[in-house]
Amino acid sequence: MDIPNTCPRALKPGDTIGIVAPAGPIVNQEALAAGIAAVERMGFRVSWNQRILQSFRYFAGKDAERAEELMQCFEDPGIMGIIALRGGYGCSRLIPLLEESRLRPHCKVFMGFSDLTTLNLFFRRRFGWVTFYGPMAATPALGNIGAAEQNHLQSLWTDPEYMPTLEFPDLESWVPGIAEGRVVGGCLSLITASLGTIYEIRTEGKILFLEDLGEPPYRIDRMLTHLHLAGKLDSVVGVILGSFIDCDTEPATCSLKETLMDVFDRLQIPVLANFPCGHGQVNWALPLGIKVRLDATNRSIQFLESSVSY
Repeated sequence: MDIPNTCPRALKPGDTIGIVAPAGPIVNQEALAAGIAAVERMGFRVSWNQRILQSFRYFAGKDAERAEELMQCFEDPGIMGIIALRGGYGCSRLIPLLEESRLRPHCKVFMGFSDLTTLNLFFRRRFGWVTFYGPMAATPALGNIGAAEQNHLQSLWTDPEYMPTLEFPDLESWVPGIAEGRVVGGCLSLITASLGTIYEIRTEGKILFLEDLGEPPYRIDRMLTHLHLAGKLDSVVGVILGSFIDCDTEPATCSLKETLMDVFDRLQIPVLANFPCGHGQVNWALPLGIKVRLDATNRSIQFLESSVSY
């Protein structure tokens, strides 16, 4: 049985957002500056420690340092929201070091994607938190955020009454129909890696969101087959497919679209593709854990709950 939902408290203008680095090291400090400027334009303060600039192997510092930074940021009463620096790899190595007693009382706005899928899944499975799958501090999708995306993100964070219906010209209805359920998911490769762990994804009665980067069709097929064999697709009620960047390789015997449709057509549930969330240049933040109405026939996603509380 799922843990009851816990939404973070809505942010207010002037609140401080902390930047943490639980995964890979920074590769572009100019991108970080642009991301900070974007958050400040939304009316928030930004707090970050020089520690996030560390590099150890392919991590932003050693495991214990990254885990402690994350826990301290949640415990800090002066920090009301948290954004990850970037993805890469490393979040799964923190799981054994995270002290649940230090984290559980401090649900806050938390946003990240890609490798941060691991922490989103952990917070969801262990605490029932609503988190945000969206742009990170040093990613162009935040530094170059457009006006519509910015208004959406700002409303997600600040307005407990914000329950939009999202429609985009490029959305494709692969399997028509309507479904309601809570959104779960993230980066496909990280979701597959969650199987057998204490943060393994729960999909029963859920709407599954998936996206990924740089995975050729045969590996996408392998991961989806793994999820299927693990029973994770058996009781999904709907599917939202986000950005799959650099996943069509040449030469290929079939396209990424053919690979995805081969799997999801057989499920006979509503499937909506090309939702602009994930590794693309445009990354519309998606709250994980809230209930939505997926209308694959009319190509829309209606939020049935807010992602923040009063």
